[in-house]
Amino acid sequence: MKHASCLIPLRLVIAIGTCVLVLAGCAMDGGVVDPYDARARREAAGQQTGAGRTEAEAAQRDVLTPVMSSINSRIRASEKKIEEWKDIEQKTASMSLPQEKLNRIDECRSHLQHILLEYTSLKKQLQEETQVEAAQVFAGTSLLRLNQQDIEYLESGCVKFLTELKAAGQPMVIQPDPQIKAAYENHDYDQVINLYSRIAATPGQVMAAETTYQYGQALLKNYQEVEAKRVFSDLLSGIRSQKGQGELQLYLLQKVADVNFSLESFDEARKQYEELIQLSIEKGASRDEWAGLQLAALQSSALMAPEFKEYIVLLKRHLAFVPKRDGYSVAELADKFLLAYPASTLTANVNLIKRSTREQLDAWLSQGVRRVENQVEERKAADLPVVPDGQGTTAPAPQEKPFIGAAGSAASTPVVDGGGEKNLQEEYDRGVAHLQAREYDKAIECFNRLQHTALEAQARPHMQEASRLAVQDARQKAAELFVRAANSRDTDEKRKLLLSSRDLLQGALVKYPQSGLTDRVQKNLVRIEAELQAVGTGLTPRPVTSGGAYVPSSSGTGGGGGTPPASL
Repeated sequence: MKHASCLIPLRLVIAIGTCVLVLAGCAMDGGVVDPYDARARREAAGQQTGAGRTEAEAAQRDVLTPVMSSINSRIRASEKKIEEWKDIEQKTASMSLPQEKLNRIDECRSHLQHILLEYTSLKKQLQEETQVEAAQVFAGTSLLRLNQQDIEYLESGCVKFLTELKAAGQPMVIQPDPQIKAAYENHDYDQVINLYSRIAATPGQVMAAETTYQYGQALLKNYQEVEAKRVFSDLLSGIRSQKGQGELQLYLLQKVADVNFSLESFDEARKQYEELIQLSIEKGASRDEWAGLQLAALQSSALMAPEFKEYIVLLKRHLAFVPKRDGYSVAELADKFLLAYPASTLTANVNLIKRSTREQLDAWLSQGVRRVENQVEERKAADLPVVPDGQGTTAPAPQEKPFIGAAGSAASTPVVDGGGEKNLQEEYDRGVAHLQAREYDKAIECFNRLQHTALEAQARPHMQEASRLAVQDARQKAAELFVRAANSRDTDEKRKLLLSSRDLLQGALVKYPQSGLTDRVQKNLVRIEAELQAVGTGLTPRPVTSGGAYVPSSSGTGGGGGTPPASL
């Protein structure tokens, strides 16, 4: 047992010693080897081998980049061409193309759609292919086939056909229409609308800006404000992008703003007036007076004014004003507004409307006068007889028959329509010329001759206007006589002046029953009768006024001769 126990330690010592010698030998050969370091080295070597494979695959993938770029480019080009075909189909829908051309459009578009489908499918397949070499081979063969289809499309004549259709579908701007212009200048707005609608219905045509403006004005004159607004707005949009149209742009901007105001589209009108003022300043023009007044009228406080609704009615009448049809009616409506609302903030606007309509009417009347004068000169030249010595003599002018007023016993005989519309128009123009020259009796005579003719409706308002103006003249003269009577200290002279004033007014009542001023004249007559009675009974007359202001007696101030009576 002793020997066994000693033997175990001996074996342990030998084993330990052997391990020490082995470790010492390893250290002497190259040092101690770390097991963790060896593992890291093995993983790094594996990663280096994988990176090499990835770079090789990326290099092979780069070979497909130009191919994919070409495919994407062809897809975009095909989509663009298909959109062009869709656009041309819409533009030529109203051109009544023959069925052959319609079939050709379908054929060309289908050809392109097939090519687009092929390119889209090829792109998808290449993106899904994992083998680069296989993708390269597939792309090469497919692109050769698709390129051949592109060539077939180009050679099919579809490109040339598309170009022809584009040219045919391109709207053609036509020159200003002379018939529409003539109708517009003659204030025949119904004819302007009819002619424009007929021409505009022709496919592929765009009306000239001048003609379109005349059409918009004709709509406005016929109280078609909504349609006129659309026409002016579209025209303004087209003008904005054109150079050299600054003045027309300003005019159209004001026109659209005014129409919006009349339609109670106040927000739109306000923005347009502001733009108009700004553009006027930018172009070096002075601040537009009308636009500034209209903009001020659109302030919230002005909108609440009781007269605002009446102003909108006046503005509509102003925008639709036709001298031949409306005469002095718009100016009279402005006068009524000013009389009813003398302190209104809209007074300046109304005064501009009044002045504008009167200027338009005066210009139209002057045009009629010139036309009559030209016709007279032409007739004189035509009436000159040819004599052997080559000199002409002028025949004496026929004596004009005396005219008995509108309500006289010998009423004017209507014109016999033997010479057609030309004679009627000449008679009408003569009446207008006399009206302009303040020859009211002659004007009434001309208009009376147009009774029971085609121009009776046009002549009637002018005859009424001539009667009204004639009575106004009579009232003015009667008022002057009345003031003279008031300032006279001689009783007989005072009586004569009052009687003359009364005779003027009574004659006007009989002669011009269509004046519309009968009530006012009757009031004037009552006033004169009262003063006549005061003169006859020796009563003290009342102070005289002229237009609301006191007129002192010519004998001076003081009570020497008493104060004269009030004026009419």
